[in-house]
Amino acid sequence: MSQVLVHVHDNIAVITLDSPGRLNAFTRDMRRCITESLQEVDRDEKLIGAVLTGAGEAFCAGQDFNESRNWDENTPWVEEFEQMFNAMLYFGKPLVAAVNGIAAGGGFQMALMCDTRIGHEGVKMGQTEVKWGLASITGTWLLQRSVGLFRARELVLSGRLMTSDELMHIGLLDRLVGADEVFDSALAACRGLARSPADSFARTKTWMAQSLADEMRDVFRDAVRFHQAGFASGVSQAGASGFLGARGNQGR
Repeated sequence: MSQVLVHVHDNIAVITLDSPGRLNAFTRDMRRCITESLQEVDRDEKLIGAVLTGAGEAFCAGQDFNESRNWDENTPWVEEFEQMFNAMLYFGKPLVAAVNGIAAGGGFQMALMCDTRIGHEGVKMGQTEVKWGLASITGTWLLQRSVGLFRARELVLSGRLMTSDELMHIGLLDRLVGADEVFDSALAACRGLARSPADSFARTKTWMAQSLADEMRDVFRDAVRFHQAGFASGVSQAGASGFLGARGNQGR
């Protein structure tokens, strides 16, 4: 059963995506749980920050195509995705991604929304959506913001996964450690960020979020329009079914 697990490690919340056999691909309900969990952690004065990770050997392979192959143009999943983005962007405490394996599509975007990303040599990340019948809108925006227009263009149009070496070279991973050190290193990174006064840290993050607010709102408005067209035409559902057939009923 796909779920989001939350536990406290000392004074840090650990939010774990757990979708067995599907590379922790997330459903609409899982994204709602991530949103609510982040909001609860942000309100809890006893907690200094959060680490986001995946169970097993994957971080998050994006949208679970077992769910999306049955959507239509009226399914409000983009609007729900925007709520999760905002919960991450306005999270006033340190938020660290412990990238323990593949991070693709929406899972890749989720990692990019964190304050820092810790991974290992086997990690692969990328914006794969275009290969499976989805217009790459929010992911393209994030990549353009992160690595520039021309590199983002190649990455999103090829839909390829980047290796850890490339991810480090272009700055999408901040630290590379052994596979068995990722979680502890993420906790240490969270504690390191939390050494600054909580007030100045939160105010800085709030300003950064507000500086992107209008732009991000426009991006999501475009994403709704393009994804509605994709599902109305059936291309997006066909892409999901094609992926599941090719990968033996795995998530993306």
